[in-house]
Amino acid sequence: MDIKDFGATLQTSFIGHQIEHHHQVASTNDIAIARGKSGAAEGTLVIAEHQTAGRGRYGRRWEAPPGKCLLVSVVLRHRLLQDQIHLPNLIGAIAIARAIRTRYGLNAQIKPPNDVRIGKRKVAGVLTELAYDTEQQSFFVLGFGVNVNITLANLPPELREIATSLRIASADAENQDTEICRTALLHTILYQLENTYLQLKAGETDLIMNQFEELQEIVPLRHNLS
Repeated sequence: MDIKDFGATLQTSFIGHQIEHHHQVASTNDIAIARGKSGAAEGTLVIAEHQTAGRGRYGRRWEAPPGKCLLVSVVLRHRLLQDQIHLPNLIGAIAIARAIRTRYGLNAQIKPPNDVRIGKRKVAGVLTELAYDTEQQSFFVLGFGVNVNITLANLPPELREIATSLRIASADAENQDTEICRTALLHTILYQLENTYLQLKAGETDLIMNQFEELQEIVPLRHNLS
């Protein structure tokens, strides 16, 4: 992914204005946490083409072929209140689902609390981790992975019924296999993410939950998300 001119076309005020781009890392979240502890600015991005030890919730592995996905972590410095602990995963999932719908017209939906799916197949996931910097100020890292240009041949047979990519889903919808621009998609995700993050900072929990309920796959069960 070419990020040389990435900042020039950003529509955000702070997310993505500091970027660290790697060809391969163990985990973008690990690097972002280290940068956050050292005082990295809010909105700092860590992007990788490949992760050797990517992870999801409950320590599950996140596997992705090199150069086919978005593997991104963002340093965010809002001090979460107790009743907001469950919200970062949701704002990440909302941003991704909205970006997919806006750019590609695909019916992306959220499987609570942090998966984005198309046609019941996972296309993206979010993992939020809390940490403290050297001044003992709390921050969190919001990491996400999106399957973008994975083809059906890239997916192991055991995953083809439960996972998909934007390229696969777009080909199914349009009957045309076209490579998707990861940079353009990331621009849209970050724009959506900054909007939902600012709602979180403003304490607009009901607004976030309303957006989530419009995008979720199942009947709303708010008490199961805390």
